[in-house]
Amino acid sequence: MKRLILFAILAAMALPAGAAKRVTVAQLDQALAALSASHKPDVEIARQIGAMEVTERITEPALVRLKAHLPSDSQAAQALALLADQSVFLDLPASELPAIAAPDDASQQKMLSMARSYVLETLPRLPNFLANRTINRYDDSPQTPKNGGWPVRAGLRRVDSSSREISVRDERENQPPTQGAAVWQQQIGLISGGEFGNTLGMILTDTQQGKVSWGHWEQAGARILAVFQYSVPAPASHFEVIGTLQRQAAIEGRAEPSGRARGTLGIGVQQNYDPSRISIVRVKPAYHGSFWLDPETGTILRIVMIAELKESAPFRKAEILVEYGSVKIGDSSFICPVRSVALSLAALGAMTGSDDAPTQWFNETLFTGYHRFASTTRILSDTPQTEPANPPDGSAPPK
Repeated sequence: MKRLILFAILAAMALPAGAAKRVTVAQLDQALAALSASHKPDVEIARQIGAMEVTERITEPALVRLKAHLPSDSQAAQALALLADQSVFLDLPASELPAIAAPDDASQQKMLSMARSYVLETLPRLPNFLANRTINRYDDSPQTPKNGGWPVRAGLRRVDSSSREISVRDERENQPPTQGAAVWQQQIGLISGGEFGNTLGMILTDTQQGKVSWGHWEQAGARILAVFQYSVPAPASHFEVIGTLQRQAAIEGRAEPSGRARGTLGIGVQQNYDPSRISIVRVKPAYHGSFWLDPETGTILRIVMIAELKESAPFRKAEILVEYGSVKIGDSSFICPVRSVALSLAALGAMTGSDDAPTQWFNETLFTGYHRFASTTRILSDTPQTEPANPPDGSAPPK
């Protein structure tokens, strides 16, 4: 079976910033109200929001309510939106879950059976659409508030954005590392892959030796979705996290006969790497997560994957979410990936050669502009067209 691999290019990591202030959504609402009433500068409010970590998922309605405390075009509003993006891996507040009884075992098994049929039979027949893949990259590298000021970490900030056209067939057939090579030479941080079916197939295969259990019902717009939780032990995992460690010799500029690797460089494989300076670390961790499905059809509309990384890994967080939605292409509608996010975090105590390098990355991938792969033809005659002869009287030929 093809493996799902998380990618990033070689990147130096600095010591992680101090522990964030953990708050619930309700506590965040109160904090924003207090910050708004304090009339502090926008940059200071943004910094304080960036130093928070929510313990619950922020839904779209909740985000609208929270944004009401802040000017829409402020840095603080942008920091709040990023905080909400990072919360997508978390559970909803209990107060926002529908009060509906859990289905019986037979109903649960029926839904899971439909989900397997959807992944194994429906997704592989998805036509070869073209789409635009846009990657927005964020990290927490230090910023200089003013000219000559001391760089400080103020949470995640947007670093760059890139976009290119992709085809569904290429995304399904050219799996990492072949597919990802060009991506992680250009991007820093975790990048998701396999959104067009391979990720779902991997999870369903791995959970045959793992565990799938009922989670809860969840409201998503006008529909109610069934949420199942799953876990996969390390021996059954095809979820591979590839990392690089910078050898201590490279950090200190000296030879290191022991060959011990110290100092985190990044999550991903670096082509043409120097083995005297860089050590490749491959980990197939246990992982867990959830998937959201339509209880009537088995269509999977959202998945979360969270790697269970040990302290010896060069990173302490690697999480991916993929969201699917109905996309109208021509006269028909199809379920396609519309957004994925990947969050990665440096390991505690990682030694590096740079104090201004990022320690956290957040990459958002958007899939837009879906259209069919099509071509047009025009038949040309190979017989040369001759001009009509001039009339005997020398007048011009008729037009």
